[in-house]
Amino acid sequence: MSNNDETPSDLIRARDVGGFDVWSLPSFDPHKPEPEPEPVEEVPVEMEEVPLDEVQPLTLEELESIRQEAYNEGFATGEKEGFHSTTLKVRQEADAALSVKLASLERLMGSLFAPIAEQDSQLEKAMVGLVEHITRQVIQRELALDSSQIESVMREALKLLPLGVGNVRLYINPQDFEQVKALRERHEETWRIVEDAALQPGGCRVETEHSRIDATVETRITQIMAKLFDQLHEQALHPAAPDLSTDLDAPDAP
Repeated sequence: MSNNDETPSDLIRARDVGGFDVWSLPSFDPHKPEPEPEPVEEVPVEMEEVPLDEVQPLTLEELESIRQEAYNEGFATGEKEGFHSTTLKVRQEADAALSVKLASLERLMGSLFAPIAEQDSQLEKAMVGLVEHITRQVIQRELALDSSQIESVMREALKLLPLGVGNVRLYINPQDFEQVKALRERHEETWRIVEDAALQPGGCRVETEHSRIDATVETRITQIMAKLFDQLHEQALHPAAPDLSTDLDAPDAP
């Protein structure tokens, strides 16, 4: 086989090198700008022209349908925005009017409850006065029938005297004279017994040169009633918690 015969070969001849670009290593120098990429040629898109004679004009019904659709859409949007704005305005006006009515109602309820509270206070005082009157009557009646408790009253009064005091005078009701005299003799005391009809049976008054002890029935009842009035006053200043309360803001409130 001769050398002139053209046979396929893997060798690239010099005359064929012109169809290839020379490739070089990319530069790694940070100060050297990179080559700008070659612009890509845009291929214009051809618009398909529609002949004017093929464009169909809108009919009157289509125009009316488009107009009605636009109107409905605008009306729905306006109605929604208007309803929200109106609802907010109405709610604000209702809240303002309700606040005024509630303030007026609170003043009215206060003017109604104030006399009731005052009446309750007067009723409490009247009840206490009635209890005091009944107590005095009952005690006086019971002591007129049996005043034997005069002995315990005298013992408690005499305990309050200083030790070794002399010239003791006992003022008692004439009804209790014999009982007090027997008590003096039993204890071998030198008390001076003085009858005083102004005193209620069952009570006494003890006097010395420098002491005076009031153990009369009237004084003891007055002290008891004073404590009762003090309790009422303390209760008025610090009232107890109510037995029942109703929350008007609760959903299940009547």
